[in-house]
Amino acid sequence: MSKKPLLIAHAEDPDGIIARALKMRHFSMGVNYPESNIFVRYDRIVEAFEQAAQLVGQHDSVYISDVSLNQKLINAGGHDFTLLERLVSGKESFWFDHHEGTKSNEKKLAELGIKVIYDAHQCGALLVAQHFALKDAYERKLAKIAQAHDYKTASSDADNTQIGNELEKVIALANEGLDYGLLLDLSCGLRDEKVFDETWKLRPKWQQYADAFDKRKEAAFQELNDGVEIVKAGNYNVLFGYCSPLLSQKPGAYFLRDNHSRSADLFVCMFKPPVRNH
Repeated sequence: MSKKPLLIAHAEDPDGIIARALKMRHFSMGVNYPESNIFVRYDRIVEAFEQAAQLVGQHDSVYISDVSLNQKLINAGGHDFTLLERLVSGKESFWFDHHEGTKSNEKKLAELGIKVIYDAHQCGALLVAQHFALKDAYERKLAKIAQAHDYKTASSDADNTQIGNELEKVIALANEGLDYGLLLDLSCGLRDEKVFDETWKLRPKWQQYADAFDKRKEAAFQELNDGVEIVKAGNYNVLFGYCSPLLSQKPGAYFLRDNHSRSADLFVCMFKPPVRNH
């Protein structure tokens, strides 16, 4: 029996989840392989890659998507790049990303044998689709959703942005409880074309999670807004907010920025457990 690739991807937004689903389809990973899927949260990035290093022996290759290489991950293992070296040693390895942290370490990653596929203007899922020359209309649509959601500037792609917003609600609810099983189920659903109907609306199984998010989000935003504190630090007004984990990773921070941009220069968004502030 041939070995499967080890898939490592960001767990907190549509880009990472869609990138995973596209790779599942490309490699014909037709059943749920929890041992082949590592979900990366930035507040637990070292633990995720340590888990990957423990499981990599069961795999013939490593594919990382939508994960910014930060200093915590660089330092993991006792010395710079020790954990990453242990992970990819002897394995064909790829890193699809659009974050500057990965780009700035591209030379070192290449020395470790990792091929970096990088573009500052293209999300991880789109880079995956292009790398594997995916032609299927469904797969290309998923990549466009991830791109529109990550780069919310093109009004002409508002439809795909909105689809991504609905998907993000499911992802946010899963992350609130660190429910990686639900994230794997969602990834497999995307792989199997079972998350959206023919009009690209969430199917009932997934709409219930989006509805649950919607029922609670206003209270979470209100709680965040009510607890805002702004302090003077030198020439800057610094805003502090304490946020529900339901709104992690982006919605809470973006809410503060969008609603208090005239009152503060710097924004610090702290999250309640189980999020680890980092």
